[in-house]
Amino acid sequence: MARPQAVRLKLPVDALLFGTMLALIVIGLLMVVDSSYVKTLDSLRAGHDAYYDLKKQAGGVVIGLFAMAAIMRIGYWRLKEWAVPLVVMGGILLLAVWFPHIGQHENNAARWVKLGIRFQPSEIAKLTLLIYVAAQLARPACKIKHLTEGLGPTLLVAAFYLLAIEREPDLGTAFALFLAVISQLFLAGARRRHIALILASCGLLAFFVIGMSKHRQESMSAFLDPGKYQQGIGYQVYHARLAVGSGGWEGMGIGQGREKSYLPESDTDFIFATMAEELGFFWLLPILGLLIVIGGRGFWIAFNTKDRFGQILAGGIASLISWQALINIAVATGSIPATGVPLPFLSFGSTSLVSLMFGVGLLLNIAQHPVPPAPVAAKKRQA
Repeated sequence: MARPQAVRLKLPVDALLFGTMLALIVIGLLMVVDSSYVKTLDSLRAGHDAYYDLKKQAGGVVIGLFAMAAIMRIGYWRLKEWAVPLVVMGGILLLAVWFPHIGQHENNAARWVKLGIRFQPSEIAKLTLLIYVAAQLARPACKIKHLTEGLGPTLLVAAFYLLAIEREPDLGTAFALFLAVISQLFLAGARRRHIALILASCGLLAFFVIGMSKHRQESMSAFLDPGKYQQGIGYQVYHARLAVGSGGWEGMGIGQGREKSYLPESDTDFIFATMAEELGFFWLLPILGLLIVIGGRGFWIAFNTKDRFGQILAGGIASLISWQALINIAVATGSIPATGVPLPFLSFGSTSLVSLMFGVGLLLNIAQHPVPPAPVAAKKRQA
């Protein structure tokens, strides 16, 4: 008898998911150069190069494509074995923002490190945490219905990550990642009352955190009355609302927007406002549709995967992309207080783009292997 060998069902690349991602990236490149060319022309740091941001973003696309190709060649199930080393690495990188000569502080925030290249550890940490949570919840020994014994260790690691990101400070990223982890718990079958308890506890904690921070209290006041604080902390929210409102149905046309000249983050956290002003609601709808397709396809992959680890990981990645898009749009339209979250695949930021493309690479990998490898009897070799 021949020895058993691993047989893997491998499907073609999910063309819908990959094509949708590429379409969003192309639109994002166009909007990045449109919303940043005036600022880069006036910026000594950018060398007065109108295409400085475009070149950096295009570099991120190239790196992201290589990262996608690399992860698609590795069976995603192997990440389950690497989950602990990966989450430790992510935690060290989050702490590295406070290390002398490594951490890079800018605008009263410690969100970057420089290890040969400059990047945001939080963008890498988002994926390492989702992989770790998926691996822990997929363990046969995990008592998913037990809050302290089953979910306790996983929640402690997640709490450390979220606290480290919030202290940078980056409440928006911490909030999006928290919602993605909660989504993983729900998809894994955690009790609803346990999820409700976690949400209530974190909501109460957030209330005290905001109450202890003067800056966040002012941000809340600016959210409630942006007109009153339009020359101060509510400056960007006020002009973002003007941009969204002035776009109407047809928009002012590419390059014709006015408010991007007043928005310091017009190409990053508030790129949606620039898009709304220049493209209008009619042309914005297809872009929103592409974001919905990305999230929806991710959940479809999760529900059609037979491997529990693959299910929870795919659901976590799809949740992160969806929550991040929803939070960004809600901030730009003045629906929630301002938080620094980029719009997936569209906002300027090469670290965020590479991280998102790596996440889509994982989704493509899971979609290609809906059934995990299993040993079967090998066929006899033909003479």
